[in-house]
Amino acid sequence: MSSKQGSLVGAVLLGFIANVAFGFIVPAVNELIGGALAGYIAGGTLARGALAGFLAGILGGLILSLIILALLPLFMPILAPILGPFTGLLPLTALIPIIFSLKGALLSAIGGVIGNLIAAYTKK
Repeated sequence: MSSKQGSLVGAVLLGFIANVAFGFIVPAVNELIGGALAGYIAGGTLARGALAGFLAGILGGLILSLIILALLPLFMPILAPILGPFTGLLPLTALIPIIFSLKGALLSAIGGVIGNLIAAYTKK
């Protein structure tokens, strides 16, 4: 490992924590910020930065998915009478966390590349 590379595991964990923390402050760009932090810490090649950002985004998406899927059964009895004939579509709501996970992972991977580029030009 060269001096310009950090721990990939540490980068992913710190990127995930930044993603969650900035989700409360600036939710529109929290994935990019978390991914950029992960890519900056990971260093190395652009692919390594993208991987660090991607993994940080996937980790955040998994946590969000678990929360949504845990709460979903609580709301199904309330939503079923409201939706009427569309009640059969309620199981498709399980796809929502998957879509959010993929969006977060993609934005975090882009942030990882940006963070890696910043690291390449600032770390000497």
